[in-house]
Amino acid sequence: MSRPVVVFDVLGTLVDQGGSLERQVTDAIGVDGETAAAVVRDWLGHVAEQEHAIVERRRAFAPSHELDREALHRLADEGLLPRDRVGELADASLRLQPWPDTVAGLDLLAADVTVLGLSNASRRVLTGLSGASGMRWHQVLSAEDAGTYKPDPALYELAVASAPAGGAPPFMAAAHAWDLRAAAAAGMRTAYVPRPDGDPPGPGDSFDLHAENLEELHTKLLDSADSA
Repeated sequence: MSRPVVVFDVLGTLVDQGGSLERQVTDAIGVDGETAAAVVRDWLGHVAEQEHAIVERRRAFAPSHELDREALHRLADEGLLPRDRVGELADASLRLQPWPDTVAGLDLLAADVTVLGLSNASRRVLTGLSGASGMRWHQVLSAEDAGTYKPDPALYELAVASAPAGGAPPFMAAAHAWDLRAAAAAGMRTAYVPRPDGDPPGPGDSFDLHAENLEELHTKLLDSADSA
């Protein structure tokens, strides 16, 4: 029997993107948590807008670490961030903290399941996260590999093409319902894993699996393979 294949979103699903950035902003510029949260909302909002523009072919592709730096310079121009802290924070995404169940959960999954990452993060960011956090996967794919960003179908098609041949369609595991909808449209199965800052399913969403954490996802993936 072929091993199940699970493709993980990384930012927000495996790592605490918002909280990690807020802590780094607080340390870098000495502001309170509320102010740091506002800075990070503007930062990630700019990045999301630019990713959307790239998906719609309104601007040329740029990797996520360049979009981060661009957003930070914009915040400095608006007086929301000291300009001498831009360099320090430009690599903050390489230091995002995994959720408490992530590292052990990926180790557990990797013993029985083929584990891929599929992220809007650049190769540079993913390399930094892998080295610093101990997250384990068999392959990790970046938006750089497709020259566009999720939810562009090209990213999910890349994940499907990267999965071992001959098995059932891979599962996309994410804390973001929008990510899972796009994955389903590309022919992937779906697994929702809730996280504090994720995008929860709406009334019309129906995903193949729902797991509260990665240990439960491991059990449900193996049960799914046994019943196939």
